[in-house]
Amino acid sequence: MSNPMTTISNGLKLAGEALLPGASLLMDGQLKNGAAHAVVGVGARVFLGPVGVVVVAANSYSKSVSDRHIWDYISHWTKNTSEATKETFADLDEPSEVEVAPVAAKKKAKA
Repeated sequence: MSNPMTTISNGLKLAGEALLPGASLLMDGQLKNGAAHAVVGVGARVFLGPVGVVVVAANSYSKSVSDRHIWDYISHWTKNTSEATKETFADLDEPSEVEVAPVAAKKKAKA
């Protein structure tokens, strides 16, 4: 079961992110990283709108509570997905010349 103080703290961090991206990092005392997220968040609001702000705030919150950036999760997920795809299709072989030859012969015969 989760510690109630951790849950409250994370809730306050999330509420802070809604007001200012980087707030959760500032609450953790990571002033440089929090200020950087705040500046990037303002730029994202100007140039990308609400979606940009949400991405910056989500990254800040993620870094605050798990010490990992959003792109760390994405790169880990894509790496695992890529490896799983390779394993899934590893047993499929390229068509052999024997399989391709009859199809090519049929195409020549029609022409």
